Amino acid sequence: MSLRLRLAVTLIALTIPFAIALSVAQVLWLRRAAVDALAEATRARMLGALERCEAAPERWPGRIRRGRARPPRRRPPRRTRRPGRGPRPSDVLPYDLEGRSARPGAPPLDPALVTELRTAESAWVRDTGTRPPTLVVATRVADSGPCAIVAVRRPVDGRSFVATLLPTLAVSAFAVLLAVLAAGPVVRRIRRLTTAVRRAREGGAMELPREGADEIGELARAFAEDRAALQAQMDALAQRDATLTAFVANTTHDVMIPLTVLQGHLVGLRRRLEDGSTEQELAELALEESDYLGALMQNLGAAARLDARDQPLELGPVDLGALVERVMTRHAPIAAQKGVQIDHAVPPTPLRARGDLTLLERLVGNLVHNAVRYNREGGHVAVVLEATEGGFTLRVLDDGPGVTPEELPRLGERRFRSEAARTRQPGGSGLGLAIARDVAERHGFALRFEANAPQGLAAILSGPRLDGSEPGSEAS
Repeated sequence: MSLRLRLAVTLIALTIPFAIALSVAQVLWLRRAAVDALAEATRARMLGALERCEAAPERWPGRIRRGRARPPRRRPPRRTRRPGRGPRPSDVLPYDLEGRSARPGAPPLDPALVTELRTAESAWVRDTGTRPPTLVVATRVADSGPCAIVAVRRPVDGRSFVATLLPTLAVSAFAVLLAVLAAGPVVRRIRRLTTAVRRAREGGAMELPREGADEIGELARAFAEDRAALQAQMDALAQRDATLTAFVANTTHDVMIPLTVLQGHLVGLRRRLEDGSTEQELAELALEESDYLGALMQNLGAAARLDARDQPLELGPVDLGALVERVMTRHAPIAAQKGVQIDHAVPPTPLRARGDLTLLERLVGNLVHNAVRYNREGGHVAVVLEATEGGFTLRVLDDGPGVTPEELPRLGERRFRSEAARTRQPGGSGLGLAIARDVAERHGFALRFEANAPQGLAAILSGPRLDGSEPGSEAS
């Protein structure tokens, strides 16, 4: 609901009851004033007619004019009478202090009036038993006698309330209209402020309207100051993130070079040692830990690149078959050391996709590393690359322990590791599959995990391929 509409509804909800109450109060006040005037006129005019009334109350009433009582004249009855023409002869009746009238056929006086007149000089009541309703005004003109009370009946004008309410409602409606029109400039300024804030949130320039020395102008200035402070903090965070990303990337590059050399020395050392010796087992453990350390460093570098959302990916054509070959060659020594057989199948012709070569190689490397690291001795890992209609599918299959159905949807969450993975390798970081999923999402690829029958895990990567790639497969 807009501000103007809410203001109009609020004012209407407040003014209508107020107008009705004011109209009711005005009608009651006017009626009371009319009652007092009529009672005073009756009391003044009965000064000269009281003796005649007491002498022949049964022949009363008569018109009360100029202090004399005149006998009534016969008139044809009328259904209605215009208000304000004075009482008819039958409208003025005498009563004693007990409310009894000597006039034959006179209507009884309301007991409430009789009770009230014992302490007051006049009283009135609305008689709804007649059509139209009448107003009975009783005035005490004497302390005793058959004409101690004189009652005058006047028809009640039913249009008085409506006639009073309509002007009040008209004035209230005009006031509501003026209030809504007066709120127009305020609403327009608030809308301009809202538009400026939304434009700034979407990356546009922060141009807040600052006109006016009122509350809205103060609010606009507060928004501008807050925006400036937030922008300064965001710039500082962006600079710190850029520095941290560059540091991680440089550190990863600097560490990977000697780590690769160290892995080569460990492989050579393991070959020279006697099979089954303690020294060879230590060399194998050192080689496995160096492989984990290398994967961790590469994942940190990839995570730093992925977290830098303002830096675009280095997209280009990537030969997926050659990428799989490199990944399998890199993981062959660790797989052989753990007693895990790894095989792969790629198409005979190049199968290309558009992507960032380094990140895609990290994606596939993490999937293969996860399948080898958490497999059992004597297990098997297969990587199958296939071309589909307009796309490709890469499957990394293993026959390791797999995961439970409850844990399967959570694979790919950062820092999440399945129970089987924590049991077999307590020192894992839980970054590999999360980075693989992030890389797939940044490239628009789909990565899902399924149970591999009869046991193990299947990681399936799919996406579009570049034109010119043809389907087919070749086992290696």
